[in-house]
Order: sequence, then structure tokens, then C-alpha cells
Amino acid sequence: MIKKEIITDTSIYTDEFGNVHDINEDIEQAEADIQAMKQTASVTFRWSEFEIRRAKAIAKKIGIPYQTYIKMSLKQAMDNDEKKYN
Repeated sequence: MIKKEIITDTSIYTDEFGNVHDINEDIEQAEADIQAMKQTASVTFRWSEFEIRRAKAIAKKIGIPYQTYIKMSLKQAMDNDEKKYN
């Protein structure tokens, strides 16, 4: 059975593990994390023409732009590696 968090009239609460938190700080951190995730940066890398053609062909079959396909594939690979090596 999962123990629910108890929030009182103050902004301080204790989670199910007994850790004390300030809900206002948690909200601020969550908002900062969301903003950081929304920020983008331009990335340039060299890739063989073969791999670009391959990515474009696969993306076309899926029905999405090839750059979106490359980003999705890279993110999925990073997520897998992060789980594997953490």
C-alpha cells in the first residue's frame, strides 16, 4: 500500500519516505526543469550521405520529417544507454 503525502496548511510536507520538503521550492524547481527542457540548441555533425538517405527513407515510410526521425532515434538510444549505464 502506498502511503500518501501529507500536506498541511504550511508549504512544508513530509513524503512517504520521511523526507521533509517545501512545496514552493519543489514547484519552482519543477518549473525551472520544464523551461530547461523547452530550450533548444542547434547541433551540427557530419554524417555519410548513405546514412542521411537511409534516415530519409525510413522517415518517409513512417510519415514524419527525417530530422524529427533522427532526433527521436537519438533520444531513444540515449534513454536506453542512460538506463543501461546508471
